[in-house]
Amino acid sequence: MTLLYIWMMIEGDPAQLQDLVDTVAARTGAPTTLEDRELHLVASSGHEEVLDEVRRRSILRRRSSPDVQRQFAAFGIAAAEEPLRIPADAIPGLYARWCVPVRWRGVAYGYLWLLDPDESVPVAAVRALAGIVDQLAVSMARRARASDRTSLAVADLLAPDAGARARAAEDLRRDGLIPARDGIVLVALARLDAGPVGPVNTWLLPRGVLSTPIGQRSALVLPAGTPDPAAIAEQAARSLLAEHHGGVAAGVSGTVEPTDGHTAWRQAGAALRLALRAAPGGTSVQSWSGLGALRLLALAEPAALAATLGDDRARRLLDGDPELVRTARTYLDLAGNAQRTAAALAVHRQTLYHRLRRVTALTGYDLEDGTDRLTLHLVLTLADLDP
Repeated sequence: MTLLYIWMMIEGDPAQLQDLVDTVAARTGAPTTLEDRELHLVASSGHEEVLDEVRRRSILRRRSSPDVQRQFAAFGIAAAEEPLRIPADAIPGLYARWCVPVRWRGVAYGYLWLLDPDESVPVAAVRALAGIVDQLAVSMARRARASDRTSLAVADLLAPDAGARARAAEDLRRDGLIPARDGIVLVALARLDAGPVGPVNTWLLPRGVLSTPIGQRSALVLPAGTPDPAAIAEQAARSLLAEHHGGVAAGVSGTVEPTDGHTAWRQAGAALRLALRAAPGGTSVQSWSGLGALRLLALAEPAALAATLGDDRARRLLDGDPELVRTARTYLDLAGNAQRTAAALAVHRQTLYHRLRRVTALTGYDLEDGTDRLTLHLVLTLADLDP
């Protein structure tokens, strides 16, 4: 069975799954949500007037929080084969609810949650949903299995080995998962506070976007021509904030041929490095197209580049007075505009000129020479990027 066939079978899944969830809610009168095996929100019924804090956050963040996941896991939901009753206040602010495992051939592919604060939904009514649960299970199993198979192919698409990339591109093209003629764009996602970023909720992403974890990061593959890849990167980053409160960053590559995915992955990684400099607690997105000279980061780490470009002159500055480093960096960032630099540093222009003369005397760099200015600017910028 090809990946294309599997994806064709699940093409209408989001709408179909929503209809099934709405049917469950109508039959039982209980607000209902469906989550996949990673506890990503897949679909949710109405009944927004009946919300506890767990359901509200799940709908808002599109995923249960890590604490909630751990507490629900303690009830044995992953191994359960029958509906489970979760009592009220098992988690602070929790209404009583039913958890119905969505299992296919012995494997749990998701969970159906029925909010039941007044305990009006009997177990018989829950068991009577077996036919709908089977439909959910078949659909979610197909999608999960296709996702598992495409994850392996996407990982090969980004590999350094040209043969592996060529085979992966051929397989993905044959199965209609990447364009037959056009290129691709890659997105790299990472946590601002380090550690694995974990899986992206692909139910939130546009159709045609592929995803897989790569080491500590997560990768998205977008067909060339996808409208606003940076907006999709932002959407994916925001979906991860519920579990990574320190912040999530994303780097977006340029467009490349699928067989050149490793190049795009380096481009996305270079953009990601700048995005990771953002203040904690939110999301940050940088694109390859906006990096300018810092596209050099696709070739090597900042320390290696700085060592190649720098010399004893730059080291004397970096090891010296931090105020001189800040002055030189600001002056070069502002293209040598003395008036703007003095304003940015909140100093008199004569003070600025005095500091610049000290920089020249200390380093021997001629700040009126274009090559010296470019070299020093790159060295200072790379030093700022190196952790």
